[in-house]
Amino acid sequence: MSRSQWATKLLFSSAITQGAIYVIRPMITYRALELDASAATIGYIAAVYALLPVLLALTFGKVVGQIGEGRFVIIGTFFIGVSALLLLAAHSLVILAIAAALSGLSHLACMVGGQTMVALKSSPDEYQEQFGRYTFSASLGQMVGPILATLVAGSTGVIPKSTGAAFALALGLAAIAMVPVISWRNEAPTVVGRKEESGALRAAGSLLKKPGMFAAIFTSLAVSSTGDILVVFLPLYGNEHQFSALSIGIIISIRAATSMASRYFLGRLSSRFTPTQLLTSSNAISIVMCAAMAFAPNPWILGAIVFIAGFSLGVGQPLTMTLISQLTQPDERALAVSTRLTGNRLGQFMIPAVAGLIAASAGTSAVFVGLAILISTTFLPRR
Repeated sequence: MSRSQWATKLLFSSAITQGAIYVIRPMITYRALELDASAATIGYIAAVYALLPVLLALTFGKVVGQIGEGRFVIIGTFFIGVSALLLLAAHSLVILAIAAALSGLSHLACMVGGQTMVALKSSPDEYQEQFGRYTFSASLGQMVGPILATLVAGSTGVIPKSTGAAFALALGLAAIAMVPVISWRNEAPTVVGRKEESGALRAAGSLLKKPGMFAAIFTSLAVSSTGDILVVFLPLYGNEHQFSALSIGIIISIRAATSMASRYFLGRLSSRFTPTQLLTSSNAISIVMCAAMAFAPNPWILGAIVFIAGFSLGVGQPLTMTLISQLTQPDERALAVSTRLTGNRLGQFMIPAVAGLIAASAGTSAVFVGLAILISTTFLPRR
């Protein structure tokens, strides 16, 4: 398969699957509100979304190197559709949590497969460009998904009219995303992953000892968790302040759009600034913007703040992907990708639960202040 063929197929599928996930994520919050869930319960459901990925991400990293990154993308896409079907029938908080967990695991499989494919099929001097394009396609789906969800769900008030219609949309998007990648079902791994007799956890521990690896993974954790929290708690913030569901959907899409823009221009920015300079400046801006969200009095101000935050948050993921790929050998990269994603999902498991407790006791505004504190920890010195 030529470079242009695999990249085009992956970018198209990535955009559609991310669109499906970003239809699902905010609508899970609204379905939970329909079921009279508290802020703490919503936080727990968001944490469950990341629970199985935390437990299985390292195993995925070893398995993808054996069965092939293309097949992993197919498996993940298929089960995103299955989770959407389950969400259609989720009329209790227990079923909702199970469906959320399955969607999180399916999303992880798509990302492990996709990021491993980029890391292995791209030459080292193309990493920033190719990871920038990959994350750009993801942001495209993240931008379009919430708007489509609110339009299909008939959102004219604080709560959508039909979350079920949005979940049906996600099912359709998963089916469309399968079309370009189904031809990968018989493809072998690009590079067979290293077999570690010591086990995935110990192998990941060895990777973390590489200079710069832990710092890159922790930065990725903080940035990805912040973006994840915004998707879950912006609807709750809007509900508390009587912002319409459509306005919140647009604001979530604005974050994705400006993240997409930052990734589009990442190549030009990288020619002027080092990765460290870009990460430092973008994280500093994110700290200020997250704190400012706590005091947004209306959707217009909130949207303006999220506009800037989206741009600064968008830089972190492709840069940490690049750094981690540069620090590893080809037969280590599948495990390195899954180690990074384990860190991301660990943050996305622990932080939403804490955020839910904060929101229940101090309001959603306090969650945004907490996110500013989280990102500020990336400035602490590490080896």
